[in-house]
Amino acid sequence: MFFGFLLILIGILLMLDKLGIINGDFWDYFWPVILVALGLSMIFKDRKKN
Repeated sequence: MFFGFLLILIGILLMLDKLGIINGDFWDYFWPVILVALGLSMIFKDRKKN
């Protein structure tokens, strides 16, 4: 589930960059998304154990 969500976010960012809605390098937007996604994954994984 986590990897599917990550792929969707990557696709959205690439599409927005291609359409010119966001300007700048793709990696400038991508690495914070990875950190947020990993943090959310850890939070939800911890909730499932309890």
